[in-house]
Amino acid sequence: TKNGRFDMAGGRLRRAMIEAIRSNRDRLDALEQSPYTLCKSAPVTLPPCVAIGPRGGTLITPRHALHAAHYPLRAGDIVAYEWGQRMVVAVSVVTGTDLAVATLDEPADCEPALTLPWDWAVTLRTDRFGRHLRRPIRCLGTRASGEVVEGELRVLGENYGADGPWSSGDSGQPVWLPLDRPVLIGCHLYAGYGPAVHHYWREVARITGADGVAAEEAVW
Repeated sequence: TKNGRFDMAGGRLRRAMIEAIRSNRDRLDALEQSPYTLCKSAPVTLPPCVAIGPRGGTLITPRHALHAAHYPLRAGDIVAYEWGQRMVVAVSVVTGTDLAVATLDEPADCEPALTLPWDWAVTLRTDRFGRHLRRPIRCLGTRASGEVVEGELRVLGENYGADGPWSSGDSGQPVWLPLDRPVLIGCHLYAGYGPAVHHYWREVARITGADGVAAEEAVW
């Protein structure tokens, strides 16, 4: 009947409206939980996985700290964190990079940093070359003085680039995304530039894998 057709059309319209409302709600929830939103509101603080002082590295597993090879750690060095100290027992340089992995004598008393997920470019959209972010994301890092500072991460790929207050004397210091668990981007080779850890995850995993562990990827 005519009224029956109207009822059916009205039912389809109501279902379409409900689906649209749910879709909008899901998009808003995703936006609130996006790395851009979470990083923007994070406090400027030093996470427990980042060493205190200059060039101590960042924990990427409970037994391994990643640091800049041009300011090397050596066996016998002591690395200090806010929760305590650990001794370096071995160091391996990631071939062809300015990244090095220090093995510590005992597991850490905190959660290590994460690395970018393999599909990070889906969320942190890039140009067609996969390097420059279409929209910079807020990042944190430390200076050689130990001061925690904020900047904008704008380049990812084999190398990263972060605009901020870093100077040439801050080379070797880490930069990370300040999520609930920090996501380590890399250590400065120059003021705000260096090799991106996620690009060399296979090489890093070969080093940490000798001890039966691997860095964890962020999930978003």
